[in-house]
Amino acid sequence: MSIRVLKNEFYMDSTISLALFRNVENAKEVRQNVMNGTFEAALLKPSMICDPFQVIVAANRAIHLNRQNKMITKNVHSEILFCLSPTKNISDSFRKFGLADNETSVMVVVADDIDGSTMSAICKCVKGELSDAQDVIHLTETKPIQKIYKIPDEELVVSKLLDSIVSRISSKDVLTL
Repeated sequence: MSIRVLKNEFYMDSTISLALFRNVENAKEVRQNVMNGTFEAALLKPSMICDPFQVIVAANRAIHLNRQNKMITKNVHSEILFCLSPTKNISDSFRKFGLADNETSVMVVVADDIDGSTMSAICKCVKGELSDAQDVIHLTETKPIQKIYKIPDEELVVSKLLDSIVSRISSKDVLTL
């Protein structure tokens, strides 16, 4: 299995790296390393992710806001978590989409890890199995996702879950009258 590295289409000097770990034994330690600055990354709860594209959209948005000096949070990795959430409550975003100490799976997102050193350090730290990022679909919990994003069953008759989520992420700051 491998780490997925994508070039940002809007900022050619920027990358987004994704890694999914399963059977993680040390989520608390990994989370503490991010919180104390040992490495910078967004640690996501895979059950709240229905497809890696959802994360890529949020990461692209966070990188763009960072480049425009319009971030709400302190760094681009916390902004990724915030961009995933449909609400404007930062602590709620972390609680619902961020890694908890008792998790056994984690999706790691690293922005602008050009030389791969950050992701390499994370891989050495995580005691778990590296899986393909696309395997996150097997960890998805659809009903809680629908509830958080307020997606009714009727909407899923005409739209895919991923499309509904991406629409909400993309239009988070749009005010409707």
